[in-house]
Amino acid sequence: MALLKSFACRLAQTKFGQKSLTKPDGLHILRQKPCARVYAGLVLLAMSCLISLPTLALLGYLSVNMSKPIIIAVGGPVVFILVHIMFGLGVYLAGQNYAVEFLHWATKRFLEKYA
Repeated sequence: MALLKSFACRLAQTKFGQKSLTKPDGLHILRQKPCARVYAGLVLLAMSCLISLPTLALLGYLSVNMSKPIIIAVGGPVVFILVHIMFGLGVYLAGQNYAVEFLHWATKRFLEKYA
């Protein structure tokens, strides 16, 4: 408990902590209508989840049926990298503003409780 209080006191002295404490209460960004950028990010997130496992399963199936392990050896990492790039881009597009607002809100709640 003392560790949390000391961390909260040090966090309250930083510029981020002071900004979090002065922000109005609540997550007002969740009440706004999302823009097209957020929807594009959500589509990319959904596509990355829907593409990953079925594509790897298909590559594994083709690799076994055609007796060519190179299909999964090369295709697996390519799909893995592609899906992670799609996921990262989706998070960047959809969650940038939301993540900052949530972090300020969580920091304010933490500081109000422990500082």
